[in-house]
Amino acid sequence: MESLYLRLLRKWCDGMLRFQLQGVGHSGDGALFCPSCKLIHGRCPDGVYPLMCLADRTGEEKYLEAARKLFAWHENLICDDGSVYNDANSQWNGITVFAAVNLHEALVHHGHLLTGEERRRFEERMRVMGQWVSGTIGPDFENNINYIASAAAAGALIGQYFGEEEMVARAREAADYVLKHFTENGLLYGEGLPHNHVTARGCRPVDIGYNVEESVGMLIRYGFAVRDVQALDKLTDILRKQLEFMLPDGAWDNSFGTRTAKWTYWGSRTSDGCQTAYSLLAHRDPAFAEAAYRNTKLMELCTFDGLLYGGPDYRRHGEPPCIHHTISHGSGLAAALDAGIESYTFRVSLPCDRPKQRIFYVPEIDTYKVSLGKWRATVTGYDFWVDRGHASGGTMTLLWHEDAGVLLLSSVVDYRMLEPFNMQLTLKKGSHRPLTPRLEKMEGGKRYSFCYDTGARIETQQQEGKIKISSCARLVSLEQEELQNPVCGQIAYTIEEGSVQIEAKISGAEKGVRLVVPVIADRAKVFGEPFLGEPENIFFLTGGFCAREFMVEPDEAGRASVRIEI
Repeated sequence: MESLYLRLLRKWCDGMLRFQLQGVGHSGDGALFCPSCKLIHGRCPDGVYPLMCLADRTGEEKYLEAARKLFAWHENLICDDGSVYNDANSQWNGITVFAAVNLHEALVHHGHLLTGEERRRFEERMRVMGQWVSGTIGPDFENNINYIASAAAAGALIGQYFGEEEMVARAREAADYVLKHFTENGLLYGEGLPHNHVTARGCRPVDIGYNVEESVGMLIRYGFAVRDVQALDKLTDILRKQLEFMLPDGAWDNSFGTRTAKWTYWGSRTSDGCQTAYSLLAHRDPAFAEAAYRNTKLMELCTFDGLLYGGPDYRRHGEPPCIHHTISHGSGLAAALDAGIESYTFRVSLPCDRPKQRIFYVPEIDTYKVSLGKWRATVTGYDFWVDRGHASGGTMTLLWHEDAGVLLLSSVVDYRMLEPFNMQLTLKKGSHRPLTPRLEKMEGGKRYSFCYDTGARIETQQQEGKIKISSCARLVSLEQEELQNPVCGQIAYTIEEGSVQIEAKISGAEKGVRLVVPVIADRAKVFGEPFLGEPENIFFLTGGFCAREFMVEPDEAGRASVRIEI
């Protein structure tokens, strides 16, 4: 029987083949058409690696032929300096680093499938891309730190392949820089500019999605390439610590990260997946193979008709899948298979499985990770890049229960196309609304909410069988502007074995203020008096869930509450 990894890779590669263009001329032949975005994503040649991996595993020529066509189409985006455009009408070429690494992995693991002439062309393209990366992306590269981590991998792998010591030396410089940007809690900071910036709340630029799905895996590739045992030891410890952010169903909690605009429940939309990192070091800790398995199983549950959908409820809501997810995460599955992940068939527990009463505070992201019995929750005051849209203000950005799954899930509060070619739009605009639980008032077409307030004061209390987290905040806009008649107050979350209570109290009975609680799980019972009409069915692209939107208006004393039970 096929393993989970091989089974899912076959599904995805068959899905890619369904959308591979033929007979449309040189500029289109071999590319992969996206059924959601209605265009060709410039990074679709990253699919060469998973296609060649599957061709090698199955012996089926159709996958190798598809990889050849994709490789040929890539000529359309390769510049004379060796860099590659992100898309046909995008000047961004930092993604050359990912193309170079993927081509290296395809060649090293599966290059024996190619003819001598084909191998020569693969090597020449890899060489020029590697040279551009080595000469361009280093510690002084002014973009997110995941590019520098990936440049460390590209320079080490390709430099070793061709025996170019200068390229390997540059890779060491990049790796040394990135390895100095991990916190004591194992979080890589630098997913935002400047990399070393510290906010008023003492926060660093951190994104869990890019940590676990890209940067750490690339650093591990670097470590193996140059036999840096010290780096691999440090990265082993980091992988253990980052498991604090995995949920029991294999999801990653990135509900507060700097790049939540590209995050969904199973990971980030255009990165390779956590399988690369956790599979490469699975021999060091059985929990790593377990984490890779659970996340892969979750992605399989979000796969239909051969493509990975952008969240658990995309298909239910009638949203088409962006093919980019399948292409990029196919590389992660290929890496897992090439690392021998199938040999790890045992199951072990993860940190998130152990029911206990605990508040784990992470100061560099001003975030509280809470567990009590079957409940898991996240409350955050994170204030780096709030203008990109993630919640702050002491918002409960995640609530999860062992018997029902996810109930509350924030991401960006307002959906904006921060990366237009890496995000998608919905045609169902009327029901497309935020999943963020929030106290808010709409005035002049602008949202004023506690979840925007970067100056909130957060306090925690606990006793046996009960945890309470409360936040004193203001109703402010995304730009931190107050209402003409300022409104402040408190929102408190009380977690007990049988329920979670959300209580808000504002200064006075301000008209138009609403406590909005979008509840995801169908099995949840929701109580609140009085609700403003029947809850409406909504959906949000970022996160990828349908929910029932409950609203409560504060009473004359300024109080409003909602209770959730399973």
